[in-house]
Amino acid sequence: MVHGYRTLQHWQLWLAHHFLGGSLLEAEQQLLSRLLSNHFGKHAVLLGVPQQYALLKENHLPCHALLTPLIHQEKNSNYIEGDFHDLPILTGSMDLVLLPHTLEFIEHPRQLLSEACRIIKPEGLIIICGFNPYSLWGRKAVWAKHKIVPSAEHFFHVGQIKRWLQLADFALEEQKFLMFRPPLTHPGMYQKLHFLETIGPTIFPFLGGVYVLLARAKVIPLTPIRLKWKQQLSGIRISSTISGHIARQSK
Repeated sequence: MVHGYRTLQHWQLWLAHHFLGGSLLEAEQQLLSRLLSNHFGKHAVLLGVPQQYALLKENHLPCHALLTPLIHQEKNSNYIEGDFHDLPILTGSMDLVLLPHTLEFIEHPRQLLSEACRIIKPEGLIIICGFNPYSLWGRKAVWAKHKIVPSAEHFFHVGQIKRWLQLADFALEEQKFLMFRPPLTHPGMYQKLHFLETIGPTIFPFLGGVYVLLARAKVIPLTPIRLKWKQQLSGIRISSTISGHIARQSK
């Protein structure tokens, strides 16, 4: 857990102080604003680091909180310090759960996803952001060479996350890609390639550096059980004078 804690600390610092981290947060914030414009509810929680708290502002849910294992100095009643292994949240109590790259920076991502699905209400939403392993943003070699972001524990293909959601009885509603510019470390060159964000979704839609999945928890219908009587009731009559009295006819 110590290694995972340090990785989350590095991830937090990169988002706060690197221009690429700021660009990533801004792009995800704009996309979430569009995806959640018509979603209403009451409770939302983000599982991540404090720097990502701004992503929670892009929804209409009045009660939202950030759950993080990182110790933070800022006094904020919406911050919850908790472990990602066993979420301290009641089952079926959340209308919205956000996992922005959280699965990539922890040691047991499948367990966290299972916990996140557990706390979502029927018809509630889960949003998962991840680095596309088939893009330059998702290549560990590029990260290690240019020290773009801290080394992630895992990179998951979008199809794998979709299979996990399907097994948890979630139906995919939205799949988006963003960050079509390569993760250049020079701010000037990075800004000059801004046109790729416009043409990327049309020309090479699946090569975006980041994918965003929005899925909804299915409601399991309750099927009434029809009892089939096998015993013959021809020899039984019900008295109309005494309530609940059953008598057998004499032959």
